[in-house]
Amino acid sequence: MDGVDDARADLVPHGGDAAASAPPSGHTPTIRVAGLLIHEETILMVEQGRGEERYWLLPGGGVLFGETLADALKRELQEELGLRVGVQQLVGIVESISPDPDYAKHVVHLIFAISAPVEALPEPRDEKVLAARYLTELELRSADVRPPVAEFLAACTREMPSAPHYLGRRW
Repeated sequence: MDGVDDARADLVPHGGDAAASAPPSGHTPTIRVAGLLIHEETILMVEQGRGEERYWLLPGGGVLFGETLADALKRELQEELGLRVGVQQLVGIVESISPDPDYAKHVVHLIFAISAPVEALPEPRDEKVLAARYLTELELRSADVRPPVAEFLAACTREMPSAPHYLGRRW
């Protein structure tokens, strides 16, 4: 083996082969940054939809090549809601991998605590954002939150994690 083959061999899970562990042609995971903004025990969420389906998620979006995670989050909050935010610590990591082989999607969500001026009112500015508002713990628990991290978000309103929590695979 040459050096390249040796390096590739290290990437293959034990007992697996390279073909089985490689993503389908043209598919790689997407990195999505999300902002956790808490105000008076409520969390800023955005409503989006696909077809007739409606669901809530933390504001944020994809990271562009060459963009830092913090810069991506600042850009996304400005584009989506017109909010200028400060990015604080990473609080959660979630992997969303579609169980449907016909819907190839793998998103790594990085949840950061963020800050914004209290008087700043989020106004949807992106056509994908149907609504933006602060949800209470009770509303979070009854809403269709994606990825399904409502319990984690509710816990953050009581106490922010001191270190990032890996929340695993959630679809």
